[in-house]
Amino acid sequence: MSRISPAYREDSYEGLPVGVKHYLDEHFLASVPNQEAENPKLLIVFSGGNAVGKSSLSQKIARELHGVVLENDAVKLNILECMPNIDRESLQLLTWQYTMNLYERCSDIKNGLIIRDGVIDWYYDRILPIFRKQGYEVFIVGYELSREKLIQLINSRGDKPTVSAKRLISQLDDHEVHQKRFRAAYKPDILLKDENVFNHDMVIDAIRSKINKSRDR
Repeated sequence: MSRISPAYREDSYEGLPVGVKHYLDEHFLASVPNQEAENPKLLIVFSGGNAVGKSSLSQKIARELHGVVLENDAVKLNILECMPNIDRESLQLLTWQYTMNLYERCSDIKNGLIIRDGVIDWYYDRILPIFRKQGYEVFIVGYELSREKLIQLINSRGDKPTVSAKRLISQLDDHEVHQKRFRAAYKPDILLKDENVFNHDMVIDAIRSKINKSRDR
């Protein structure tokens, strides 16, 4: 069976080294704010490209609605601090193994408002069932940007410690494949386009409304 796209990974998330789990729990998870806040179980995920402002929006949700942000890049940076000479493939694998392990433990976090700061499109069929099993509802923030806008945003942000702008641009076709696959199964609760990509207040209002409805049940 061929891969869904060239960069798609089919790694098992079993086999996370115990030492890595303990290190990341201590240095990453323990430092994530708002874990003691009280919110109903709602998982916020993002469907769309990179460099579109997901991290800024995630932090705004955390500040205004007291959510818990689980950011893939933050996990990678913690791994790099512990293992500065790790190769890219091993870094990707450990990040995948740890985050998937963490998702299975999210019910241990008192606060039910979880913000997954990363694109959901690629591995939604492996990630979302883990949260559904724990009783989470899902709120999808979708991005539907032109190729020109995506390239502009990626170049404006530039390279990050964990990935280069050139690599992100090279993966745009892959992203499109997975976005179409995801959108065939799930409809975004709110959609951001070229003209309103940074209208974060609109997203906050929609999530707040969803939370209030959950509390009123």
